[in-house]
Amino acid sequence: MSNNNINKIYKALEQFNKANLGVFPTPIHRLENFQKKINHNNIWIKRDDLTGLGMGGNKVRTLEYLLGDALLKNSDTILVSGPLQSNMCSIAAAASRKIGLSCITVHNSNTPKELKGNVTLLSLLNAKSYFIGETDEDERQQFVEKIATELKKIGKKPYIILKGGSTALGALGYVQAAVELYEQIKKLKLNIKHVFMPAGHGGTVAGLIVGAGLLDIPFHVHVISVEHPKHELVKIINNLIKEIEELLDLKITYPIDQVMTIYDDYMGEGWGKPTKESDSMIYEFPQLEGIFVEKVYTSKVVVGMVDLLQKQVIPSDDGACYWHTGGLPSLFAQV
Repeated sequence: MSNNNINKIYKALEQFNKANLGVFPTPIHRLENFQKKINHNNIWIKRDDLTGLGMGGNKVRTLEYLLGDALLKNSDTILVSGPLQSNMCSIAAAASRKIGLSCITVHNSNTPKELKGNVTLLSLLNAKSYFIGETDEDERQQFVEKIATELKKIGKKPYIILKGGSTALGALGYVQAAVELYEQIKKLKLNIKHVFMPAGHGGTVAGLIVGAGLLDIPFHVHVISVEHPKHELVKIINNLIKEIEELLDLKITYPIDQVMTIYDDYMGEGWGKPTKESDSMIYEFPQLEGIFVEKVYTSKVVVGMVDLLQKQVIPSDDGACYWHTGGLPSLFAQV
């Protein structure tokens, strides 16, 4: 793998406007106690729970590109939507405050009776939030579009964040993150060959997969689905990969199955629903490492990684890295 690959990626990314929101690179370190627990001698963690804005998380990288685009278009109001405990909504509100924009959040849930988790953060950020009842994503998006239309009538310039930021533009943050991890592996001389990451709407992993493919696959991306059955997630990620390649005008020259493997064995009943194993992991992981995970997203990745390592799906000498994508505010509404 030559520096030419890295230079091509950076040159392609430079054409997009970015908002400087996070603190990078995020740390990478060994999980000493955890690896002893499962009898594996080479397990690491990439700390995107420490991205430096709000309470951290993967969405900070996503928002650097999305809000950079919003600034380029002279937008003054960010419109973002999600379920009650949407991490994207609270991070988007924090990011908007940081760069001087207003933020409106829309939630397809009933108005909460008390402040918990991300709802607490939205209150502290003084974000304008709408709770429109138990509707589906399509109805929620229609409500967002309605607000945008009303804002335009009074001279505002709204910018809508779609699909929780899981768009080709938002995914660029993790194309760049793939380079960041590669450079850390090289600098620290780490034998990390496998990365484990969650996937809901797929934007984060799609960006990482494109980055890894363009870098000649320095590590394999193991995708733990938390929402969709494998056949559905494959389609979602493959479509996003094509869109990212078109956006960057760069193309992966390897078969995608050499870059990633998708698992749907650990999602249980899907998004927002814990499994017995993920319930246990929110206690086990911090008690071993002093690092928190929440029970419906990040903990499922740890559960999946442990199971695959113990089944020796990957060679025992190869290093494995758990990419912690954050989402910690929701933990305070789960326990």
